[in-house]
Amino acid sequence: MYENVQLVFVDDEPNILKALQRVFFEDEYDIETFTQASEALEFIKENDVVLIISDQRMPGMTGTQLFSEVVKVKPETKRIILTGFADMGAAVDAINTGNIYHFVFKPWNDEELRSTVRRAIHHFKLERRNEELMAELHDKNEQLNSVNDQLTARVKERTAIIAKKNIELGKLNAELEKSLVSTVRFTINMMEISRPVLCRDNRSLAQLAVNIAKRLDWTEERIRKLEIAALMLNSGKMGIPDAVLNRQSQYLSEDERRLIRHHPIMAQTMLGSIPAFEEAALIVRHQDEWYDGSGFPDGLKKEDIPEESRLLAVCNTYFRLKNREDGNSRPFILKYFRNNSNIQFDPQFIDVMFDIIFADEEKVETPKRELEVFFHELKAGMILSDDLKTGKGIFLLPRSQMLTESNIKSIQDIQQVDPISGRIRVLVADKEEPAKSTI
Repeated sequence: MYENVQLVFVDDEPNILKALQRVFFEDEYDIETFTQASEALEFIKENDVVLIISDQRMPGMTGTQLFSEVVKVKPETKRIILTGFADMGAAVDAINTGNIYHFVFKPWNDEELRSTVRRAIHHFKLERRNEELMAELHDKNEQLNSVNDQLTARVKERTAIIAKKNIELGKLNAELEKSLVSTVRFTINMMEISRPVLCRDNRSLAQLAVNIAKRLDWTEERIRKLEIAALMLNSGKMGIPDAVLNRQSQYLSEDERRLIRHHPIMAQTMLGSIPAFEEAALIVRHQDEWYDGSGFPDGLKKEDIPEESRLLAVCNTYFRLKNREDGNSRPFILKYFRNNSNIQFDPQFIDVMFDIIFADEEKVETPKRELEVFFHELKAGMILSDDLKTGKGIFLLPRSQMLTESNIKSIQDIQQVDPISGRIRVLVADKEEPAKSTI
C-alpha cells in the first residue's frame, strides 16, 4: 500500500537513526537517514519526500528550525518531531505556527510511532489526491464551457462526469476537514495544559456562544466556525507572559499595552494558516472591536463588525467580569452590560445571553460527593477537587475543572512521561459509582 513512499529520518545520534530504521523494517518505505539537518534539507529540496522525522535537540539546527525551512521548500511534506517532555513548549509553538504535523515523546512506542506515520502518509495522499481532483475538475469545467451552447448528449455526459467528480471531491474534502478539526482540538488541549489559567474558560465560553447562536437559529456550518473561533479566542495570548497579562492596565507600559492589543491579530495569523479556518480567524481578529467604532484593531463599527465577533465580545466580557479576583455580583454585571449596550456591545445578544445564563443557574444542581480515584478511573463529568499536577509538580488542570474526554486523553498521554502519583480527589454525581480499583 505504501511502496515508493520516501521517508527521511534526522538525528545527530546514529544509534537513534538505526533504532528508527528497525521500527519500519517490515514496511515498504524508501528511507534516507541524516545526522546533519542541512544535508537532510538539501535532499528534501531535490526529492519527493512524503514525511520527515527529526529530533528536536540537535547541534547547529533544532528540529523546529529545520521544519521551518522545510515548509518554505516542500510545505506538503508531513513533519513529525521527536522530543523529550522538557521540550514540550517548543513542540507546542511549532504546532501553533503550523510547522509540524505531530510530535512523539522519547522513548517512543514502536507501534504508536508506526501508526502515527501511517496516518501522516494517509493525510499526505488525501491532500495530493484532493489537488489532483481539483485540477481535473477545472479541466472538466473548461470542457463544459466550450460546448455550453450545444444541448446534446455530449453535454449531458460531461455533466454526469463532473457531478461524479464533485461527489468524490466532497467526500475527500469532508475527510480532510475532519483531520484539520482534530488538529485544532489537539492544539486546544496543548494550550490548556501549558497555560491552564489563560484557557480555563475557553470551553465554557464556546458552549455559551453556541447556545446563543442556536437560540438565534444560526446554521450548523456557521455555528461550527463560531465554536472554533471561541475555542481559539485567546490563542494569541500564548506568547505573552502571565506577568503582563495579570498586571492591571494602569501599570502597563506602552509596549506591553500594544502587545496585548495585538493578540487578536496573532491569533488570526495562527488560525488563518489553515485555509479551511480563514473565516474563523477573521472572527477572532475582530473580537475587541466596539459597537460604536472605538475598538481595535481596525476600528470597525456596528454591522461592519462580523456578527460572530460581536457575539463573542459579549460572552468573553461576561466571563472576564465573572472571574475577577474581587468578584462581581449579578447586579453589577447586568448594570455593566446595560450601560455599555450600543457602545461596546451589540444589544441584540445581551438579553439572549442572560436568558440562557439565568436559566442554567436556576436548574437544581445534582448532589455531589467527593471520591479519591486513580488516573485510569477518571471519567468525563467528574470535577477536580484540587489542582492536578504531575509527579514532578507540573501544573495540568485547575481545581473545579470538569473533565472532558479530551482532558482525560491528554492526562493519559502525560502519564506515560511524568506519572501522576497517588489518587486524585474528584467530585461526582451522588448517583454515579466509579469502577472499583483493583490495585
